[in-house]
Amino acid sequence: MILALTLWTAMTCVPVEGDRILAGDLAAEIPAFAKWAPDTELGYAPAPGLRRVFRAAELERLARRQSIDAGPMADVCVEHPVTPLSPEVLQAALAAAAGDPQARIRLIDWSRYPVPRGSLEFPRTGAIAEGTGPEARVLWKGFVRYGKSGRFSVWARARIETRAAQVSAREALPAGHAIAAGQLNLETVTLSPFGAQPAHTLAEVIGRIPRRPVPAGSPVFLNQLDVPPDIHSGDTVLVRVTSGLAGLALDGVAGGDGRRGDLIPVRNPATGRTFRARVESAGKVSVAVPFTQPQPPTGEK
Repeated sequence: MILALTLWTAMTCVPVEGDRILAGDLAAEIPAFAKWAPDTELGYAPAPGLRRVFRAAELERLARRQSIDAGPMADVCVEHPVTPLSPEVLQAALAAAAGDPQARIRLIDWSRYPVPRGSLEFPRTGAIAEGTGPEARVLWKGFVRYGKSGRFSVWARARIETRAAQVSAREALPAGHAIAAGQLNLETVTLSPFGAQPAHTLAEVIGRIPRRPVPAGSPVFLNQLDVPPDIHSGDTVLVRVTSGLAGLALDGVAGGDGRRGDLIPVRNPATGRTFRARVESAGKVSVAVPFTQPQPPTGEK
């Protein structure tokens, strides 16, 4: 048993990185295989880090099936080669996945086992933030894509910092009031790409309305803001009424605030009646009245 283990350990293996073992892979080790078409499949390749041994009798049977006189055969070992991940490769892959090639990556730990050769990928969905702020760590699960469709799982835990534009409040922003350009600053700061993200451009913020006060100097987050209504209560609006192919237009008075797509009450000043209409744009609403085909009197067609 000890002898068998020693021979197994000492055996030189043919590297195969595809999904199948081909005759061309073994041609350098066994000259007889050079007589075969190089893309002749001999079997499944082993998983990364594992080995497969073709026994001499098995190789002789394969040769006879191809009508090849290969002569005496010896056992052949095949393996999918692997190599450890280097910190430099990991850092480059994490920075690219974070969307900033210049990101500062501080590796804390990572999968130390060897991996197959291929492209190293860290999908955004595999990142799990372990805290908030630029000092927060992230556990990021990724994979090495190898062969035609193989994926070999890897992971890394790191602190990742990127430089990004941030909108902050130059002065205190009161709730319920539209934000003006003069109330904002745009600065470049260090951020974690996995924490809550502030607004990155002034255009995203100007004209929006804070739901609650934003202190001076604080970053402005879009989830704190509302889009201003297209129509305010008391506005005079143009009402477009349609029924089938027929339509008419009249003036009305909005009975509430609304944004595009909202249903709001509208009063007809001529009749005093209130009805619900859908906001189309600033100053315009619409009402669709179901069209009913008139029925002929009984006995008539």
